[in-house]
Amino acid sequence: MALEIDFAELGLELDDDKAAALKEALSTKHQEAIDKEVGGLKTKRDELLANERKLKDSLKQYEGIDPERARKLEEQIAQSEEARLIADGKMDEVINQRTERMRSEYDRKLTEATQTAEQAKTFADKFRGRVLSDEIRGAASKLGLIDSASQDAFLRAQSLFEVDDEGNVVARESAGYDSTGKPLTPETWLESMRDQAPHWFPQPKGSGSPGNNGSSTSPRAWKDAATTKEKVEILKRQQSR
Repeated sequence: MALEIDFAELGLELDDDKAAALKEALSTKHQEAIDKEVGGLKTKRDELLANERKLKDSLKQYEGIDPERARKLEEQIAQSEEARLIADGKMDEVINQRTERMRSEYDRKLTEATQTAEQAKTFADKFRGRVLSDEIRGAASKLGLIDSASQDAFLRAQSLFEVDDEGNVVARESAGYDSTGKPLTPETWLESMRDQAPHWFPQPKGSGSPGNNGSSTSPRAWKDAATTKEKVEILKRQQSR
């Protein structure tokens, strides 16, 4: 489209040919500028339309999804430190954090398991100790040991007997055998202790205390006994009465 320009108004004196040539040149430049501007707008329009189509296509995969829930999920992902690290390509840090969480969880479970095992062992030890004590006291009562000997017998028995997983009192491998070649039992062991620990057993009536033959130097009252041996002598005399 030719431009309508009055060169005389602009103060230019040009003949008709020059004026026509100049108008044509200016019109061409003007049209080129318009075409360039319009072309840029068309390109921008086409780009916007293409992006709109892509957006619509992307939104189709979210059909039926609660927008509010999706928004909250997006916020959680955005706030996630691990997601941020992954987005930044820092996979080593992600792996280290996961490893540390796994190690902490393992340590926590190991501590809990150890505490549970220790509690179970403490309970089992108490149970085994009670069972062994009752067994030794029962055998001691059956053989007629004096009351004060039961605790001493129990203390010695701990190195010879143990309680198995079924709750039975059995001899340890190091305990040896009884006179018949059979594994020791609390009763056969206590019977074998008559010579080694005669003070565990009541003395026959009328017999004197070994070693002093009823010497007047032995204490006559329990409160006067200064040693275990003297207390045993008093107990023997009381049993023989």
